[in-house]
Amino acid sequence: MTAMTAARLGENGMSMDLLLMETPKNRYLQNGHNYQRDNLPCYLPGNGGLLYAIGMMMAGGWEGAPKRRAPGFPNDGSWSVRYEGCGY
Repeated sequence: MTAMTAARLGENGMSMDLLLMETPKNRYLQNGHNYQRDNLPCYLPGNGGLLYAIGMMMAGGWEGAPKRRAPGFPNDGSWSVRYEGCGY
């Protein structure tokens, strides 16, 4: 949620920093689940939250978003974003 809020406020660098922040809750296991704790081997809501944030920031945009590809990502050449199925 904080990454999506940062993107909507035009703080695209911050939004990416939040998504990629080095923290145990952002660590993904080989099975694709994100780590929560040793006695909880899978946690699917975290995966869904990441996908939702990326979808909004990349392809879907939001009402009032800049009319460009990947409006939630930095537009300074530091990211090369590719995706399918978007009208841009």
